[in-house]
Amino acid sequence: MSKRSAVWQHFIVVKDDAKKVECKLCKQRFAYHSSTTNMTYHLKAAHPQYSTSTSTASSGLTQTTLDQKSPISEKRKREITDGIVDFIALDMRPVNLIEGVGFKDMMKILEPGYTVPKRETVMHALTAKYENTKEKVLESIKNSQAVSFTTDMWTSLRMESYMTVTANFITEAWGLQCLVLETKQMEENHTAATIAQRLGEVADKYEIPGCKRVAVVHDNAANMILCADILGREEKWAGVKGIRCAGHTLQLCINATLNQDPICRTVAAARHLVAHFKKRAKARKGLKEKQKQQKVVEHVLIQDVSMLWNSSQTMLARLIEQRWPVTAVLSDPNYTGKNERNLDLTTAQWNIAEDISNVLKPIVTLTELQSEEENASLSATIPMLTNLKRRHLAAVEDDSPTTKSLKTRLVEESDKRWQLKDQLFESSLYVQAAVVDPRFKLLSFLDDAKRDVAYINVSQLADRLSAEGDRDSSTSTDEEEVPAPKRKKTDKEREIDMLMCGDGEKEDQGDSKKEVKYYLQDRTKVDAGPLAWWGKNEDRYPKLARAAKYLLSIPATSTPSERIFSKAGFIFNKTRSSLLPENVDKLVFLSHNLKRLRK
Repeated sequence: MSKRSAVWQHFIVVKDDAKKVECKLCKQRFAYHSSTTNMTYHLKAAHPQYSTSTSTASSGLTQTTLDQKSPISEKRKREITDGIVDFIALDMRPVNLIEGVGFKDMMKILEPGYTVPKRETVMHALTAKYENTKEKVLESIKNSQAVSFTTDMWTSLRMESYMTVTANFITEAWGLQCLVLETKQMEENHTAATIAQRLGEVADKYEIPGCKRVAVVHDNAANMILCADILGREEKWAGVKGIRCAGHTLQLCINATLNQDPICRTVAAARHLVAHFKKRAKARKGLKEKQKQQKVVEHVLIQDVSMLWNSSQTMLARLIEQRWPVTAVLSDPNYTGKNERNLDLTTAQWNIAEDISNVLKPIVTLTELQSEEENASLSATIPMLTNLKRRHLAAVEDDSPTTKSLKTRLVEESDKRWQLKDQLFESSLYVQAAVVDPRFKLLSFLDDAKRDVAYINVSQLADRLSAEGDRDSSTSTDEEEVPAPKRKKTDKEREIDMLMCGDGEKEDQGDSKKEVKYYLQDRTKVDAGPLAWWGKNEDRYPKLARAAKYLLSIPATSTPSERIFSKAGFIFNKTRSSLLPENVDKLVFLSHNLKRLRK
């Protein structure tokens, strides 16, 4: 290597790494690839008193260049490159964005001394950030008591199949965490055995022991149901349970309900009518004019999509809102031809559409609640479904024939798909999760005998989890850590502890049955959801708290995995058709997890 440049007066090559140099003045190290540019920039920025003597002698760098392009420190370069990586990852931008002329021109304005790196360099930085973030994910999961999984399949524009897996758990501070573990290409047939094997590999990769694996939430596809059965029989999965996605299950109930005459024909007619306005610019123009004339809110019509939950109800509700402007357009020859005027619904069909929309509206709300990632939502599934049946789907005297038919079929479908009348229903994870949710712990939807069985099951679970936790603590070979100080109880909390204990008993006697008994008698108000409640009351019910972290980790829907579809689609679009599957995995992983780990 040539050292003719005067800049070498102030730098030496690192002994163990010939591709790095060290500044003699401040000991900072830099990458070296035959050019002295980085060293010259460093001297000018950090040691200007030494840069004058070397600037004229430095090879490959003229005074004109220095005047036009002020150098920046290596630290600043790293900060900018890291910011670009975050921008790509967090906003799900294609990596080749940095190669665009507009992006480079923008960077020249923002930081003239910075040279936008090549795509390979950015991908290397993305990989480094991926590895660093993966370590944080591993640490978060290691500190959790129980983990539930969601999984789903999706297909890219290149017709490549991918499977996304997320981990859901309750943090030490009683926050619900959802992290993406993997988004990998599925080159094999999507058999139950193949999917089960992949899930096992992911769980092992993140060092999640069998005793921590609670449930796998999936859709209602036959291969996914069988996959959960296979995992439940494997020793490594410790009897993990399969949970069918509540949103998908509700949609199947709706689909079966709408597949009746004359209901199905009305929905088809409405779909055809909306499609007409979507395809005809003249019809859309007429709709805007009629909306203004009739002083109706200027909303566009919504087309239902088979893959989107609740889209049929959304389509009908919007169409009913716009009924009279729509009818006016269809009867106006300026906007509608003779052959298209019969697209309007009949009076009977408009009435049926209104009945459908009204019956399905609360189910839309239920689906939205169940899909909220912030909530420990499995615990609310059966209580909310029960309330839906009792208060909304119960037949009333003035129901129309269509409404009666819709209600009857919805009740039948929900009973069947959730096995609400099954003899062992009280032993299900749905019911156990409701027990540890203080909002629903009294299980008003069960009779006394089934309620007692549910409480016994949760008590036994609490005992088992406590025993496993004690065993893990006693056999741990890790270095001892100073435990975090427990939150000091308020005077009121100590008074409640005293009042809740029986005669001559201490609350911490270690009997989970007593904990359940006191917990059921507890009337402490639930102000901000079950997790916030447990965060304040964990010390009062230590064994039951373990069961709560176990059961409340289960999401009701596979929405966390399904949300990846739209995100990954944004990355994996036509401009990124050459993106390698492992890079899809990294970008999806970073986009989802960086936001959550920074909270």
